[in-house]
Amino acid sequence: MSGGGRQGGGQQGTPAAAAAAGRARRVAGAEKEAVFGVVPVLKNKRIYGFMDAFLVLSGYNIATWSYTTGSYLSTLVGFRQIVIGVVFGSLLMMGIYQLPNILSARYGIDIWVWLRAVFGRLGIKVMIPLIILVNYPWYAVSADMFASSMANLGSLYGLETARWGFTLLAILCVVLGTMIAYRGLGMITWATRILVPLLLAVGVMVVVIGFRSATFEAILAYRPPLPFGTDSVVPYILSVEGNFAFVITLIGGMGELPRLTKTERGGYWSSVLSQGISGAFFVVVGAVMAIATQQVTGEMVDDPTMMLAKLAAPSLAVCSLLLVAFANIGTQAVGAYIYGVVLKSSFPRANYRFLIIILMLYVCGLCAWGRLLDYFGAFLTLSACVYAPLAGLLLVDFFLVRKQRFSLRSAYGLPGHTAYEYTGGFNWVGLACVCAGIAMSLLVYNPVTGEIHNRALFTLTPTGFSLLGTGVLYYGLSRIRPVRAFLLRDRGELSA
Repeated sequence: MSGGGRQGGGQQGTPAAAAAAGRARRVAGAEKEAVFGVVPVLKNKRIYGFMDAFLVLSGYNIATWSYTTGSYLSTLVGFRQIVIGVVFGSLLMMGIYQLPNILSARYGIDIWVWLRAVFGRLGIKVMIPLIILVNYPWYAVSADMFASSMANLGSLYGLETARWGFTLLAILCVVLGTMIAYRGLGMITWATRILVPLLLAVGVMVVVIGFRSATFEAILAYRPPLPFGTDSVVPYILSVEGNFAFVITLIGGMGELPRLTKTERGGYWSSVLSQGISGAFFVVVGAVMAIATQQVTGEMVDDPTMMLAKLAAPSLAVCSLLLVAFANIGTQAVGAYIYGVVLKSSFPRANYRFLIIILMLYVCGLCAWGRLLDYFGAFLTLSACVYAPLAGLLLVDFFLVRKQRFSLRSAYGLPGHTAYEYTGGFNWVGLACVCAGIAMSLLVYNPVTGEIHNRALFTLTPTGFSLLGTGVLYYGLSRIRPVRAFLLRDRGELSA
């Protein structure tokens, strides 16, 4: 028996066995980098069909910040305008904006790898931190909603929450979500399979109770009061801007998931419909909730727990608390994973788990500040200031300049492939167009002071004007022969 043991041990120690073990480790490492890093995901390694991708992205899109957005829109326009703007605005913007994600599903890469062609190898290292700086505060909104639900529910039973306690609750939400993201996609996928149906059930419950409390006719007839002398068209344009800005800021994270889908069609439609249906539904739910509570109690709320407690019964609020808590923790988990991989696509040597801890600390700092919701409308438009020109670049570069073809070799910096080095690693044409697009938005409207600088262009909304203006500028520059040669240095590397 001892001889047999030695023989087995000898076989395990042979060069062939060591080589096989090394290959297994390399395969496992490559698969890990495909999920947590930037290596292209092979088609036979992709884990999501349409439904799983739809559920994960729905979990990302139907966070309780949708209630905040619906409540905000209710201060601008009536219920009919909200429904039309949210549903058609979401489907229109997502249908256009998600088209470049076809490339992500085709090549198994995230959209930020392709954007190395648009901004350059080093230029993307400037754009990604900027995008995260202006967009990741959404997770502080989610954490605030978690803390608000906990505090409001406590107040129903005579427990008052101090400011420091509120902050600790918000930070707890962020920490728990990060812990889930730390474990990886398996836990996130199972969480969203449970989360999304439950949240949809809560949304239906909120709508039914809202319409029973305030009547269907009263909610349909709702119109927000306008300050004396206000142009009635301005709030409507601001509501459209709010819809566009809300939807357009989702692309930063949603560009990660299509690379894990098995088909291009599944990657595209799961992205479009997760926001166009699931996300839009929850914004409308938020509007119903805000209008119903305003009509019954005289006060608008954006917290479903408080709404259910005021309009139905505390027992329903207790049930909703568990779902709201799970929803916001799940949102933190999906967001931490997505933006951790976004950062890793630009800083490939950084550890994924280290990056999500950095993101956690950023959101915790915003929670400690505690003033983000005071500037919610300004935050929406400011984040769209960056995303709108990015959208214009995505569409024009994808369809009209590169015509859906780019060099993977240069994107990954393989030896001898330097098409995306441009000038010192920066594509100054793409970066200049983003700066110009941001300026276009701010020249039309100041989101901090609410001042309209150009009434005619404001009709297009700041986001719409910036998106269109940036796209036209980039395309016009690409038609200049020297600029076109500079942008399309990768044509010699394309095999098809």
